[in-house]
Amino acid sequence: MVRTPVFAALLCAAAPSFAAGDSRVKIAVVDLQARGVEAGLVQSAGTLIASELNKLEVFKVISREDVRNLLSFEKDKQSLGCEADQACLAEIGGALGVEYLIAGSLAKIGDTLLLSLTLNNTRTAAVENRISESVSGKGDALIASISRNAKVLVAKILKGREGYLVLTVAESGALVKIDGQIRGTTPVKGRMTLNWGPHLLEVEKAGFIAYSEDISVPNKQMLAKNIALVPSNDFIDGYEGTAKKMRTAAWIASGLAVVGAGTAVFFNQKSATTETSFSAAKATYLQTLSQSDYDRMKSLSSTGSSQVLLARVGFGVGVAALLAATWFWVAGDDPHKYEGFREVAPDPAAKKSSLGLTPLEGGLALAGRF
Repeated sequence: MVRTPVFAALLCAAAPSFAAGDSRVKIAVVDLQARGVEAGLVQSAGTLIASELNKLEVFKVISREDVRNLLSFEKDKQSLGCEADQACLAEIGGALGVEYLIAGSLAKIGDTLLLSLTLNNTRTAAVENRISESVSGKGDALIASISRNAKVLVAKILKGREGYLVLTVAESGALVKIDGQIRGTTPVKGRMTLNWGPHLLEVEKAGFIAYSEDISVPNKQMLAKNIALVPSNDFIDGYEGTAKKMRTAAWIASGLAVVGAGTAVFFNQKSATTETSFSAAKATYLQTLSQSDYDRMKSLSSTGSSQVLLARVGFGVGVAALLAATWFWVAGDDPHKYEGFREVAPDPAAKKSSLGLTPLEGGLALAGRF
């Protein structure tokens, strides 16, 4: 098919005006070729691709539907006759004032749909990227495939354009993945440098529900994400069991530390009193040299030694218990930390009978559910 200057002029007239200073990449999406599928389906696919690119907030997108609306008349897409012609696609892209143009096809092979997309550079008339994927059936599977592949297709455009991600995760030791690649474990220090545009963020930790989110990193700007992982009920049960044991041990050790300290202070004071009595008994014995005074002095000496020993034992127990209590308090955690995440089972009591009064003509009727 021969393209005329009128065709290019029409495209130029229909081309959107892009705001000056707009840093977004300008890209156009034309309808896919229909090969054994309904025309409406491929038109919807093209619209979905444009919509997904718009969501990334890094592209200025014009779709083939926009062109048709601007031209104010409906044409069969085959009338342009250049879906597979790179020079023609470059001409369309240049007329629309875009840097890239997405084209492709949707074909039906048996019960399988084959999605093929190409990313065309309008300046060089070359294919920058090409993807193809088989999809079983329509509906959600096709929508997911189009959405995912639209982002994969434009990934090369975004190289060299960088932004930053600052990630804060409440749980330590969680595995962080960006686009399927491991980037470290939490806590993540500093900021991660990522290509501008779409990325898949995943955070995983044993016992917690895996976190997954499609994020879009702004060009030369910072994106901050705060993530609270949700634990499973089994994890909560195990955590609370261990935390309660640690907390109980911490209280017991703290109690022993208090008892040990009290014992040491008590017997230390008793030994001081005994020592005073011993000194007095010794002075008396030295004057009388009586056997009874000697026996009293010997008894006080034995008692004082026992009291000193008990004071030292109490002190040792107190210090050991204090160290143990400190470790249990520091190493342990709050047993109620994940209480708010627990799934509450339905209350059987909620199924009890309920009664109500229903007005009827001439009186009241008793209504109930049992």
